[in-house]
Amino acid sequence: MERPALPLPALTPVELTGVHRLFGPVPALAGLDLRIEAATLTLVTGPNGAGKSTLLRLLAGLLRPTSGTIRYAGRPLERPDAAAGRAYLGHHTQLYGDLTLRENLALAADLRRLPRDSLDPWLERFDLRAVADRPALACSRGQAQRAALARTFLGDPSLVLLDEPTAGLDAGGDRILRETLAASLQRGAAVVVATHDPTPLAHLAARTVRLSAGRLVAGEPAGGAP
Repeated sequence: MERPALPLPALTPVELTGVHRLFGPVPALAGLDLRIEAATLTLVTGPNGAGKSTLLRLLAGLLRPTSGTIRYAGRPLERPDAAAGRAYLGHHTQLYGDLTLRENLALAADLRRLPRDSLDPWLERFDLRAVADRPALACSRGQAQRAALARTFLGDPSLVLLDEPTAGLDAGGDRILRETLAASLQRGAAVVVATHDPTPLAHLAARTVRLSAGRLVAGEPAGGAP
């Protein structure tokens, strides 16, 4: 018997205050203040080493700040239910190569207590029905990235964190991603995208912030308007 899906917690606004993250003596983030609102897409840009990926990993709960605070809807990063409402996709798809694309999504559905019949609409949305039963290792880079994106959006998370999500996508995949992001924003999700090139998603973004050497050099701080 399938377990009932867990209700997703309210995670917004997400507020970062004075966040520092050190790797040894090297600061990846240095005193970052940022506020992320529901139903908004925030683009995070900057050169390599600016701190974009570190920021997303902190928001995903994969790292902890060296100092400073991150709060979800006024509650701390460590709140036990926060993981249920977050979805993160990094530079790598993190698909299990010996499992089919469908099986990879099914595993994610089980972890999120989602019914297996919720998979087909996402396979359809990302144009993966024809290759759904192919092992991930046998799929193209673009197909694997589409599957990883489908897994990320599965269950309609309230906070979506994407690191260079267009990497490996063809024009069709780019279009599907834009449409899916627009639908997520319409239902109230907060989306944060780290990217070298903000142009493809700029029309969806409420704002763009730029990092350099771990500091916010352009955009709005935590006290700014969303």
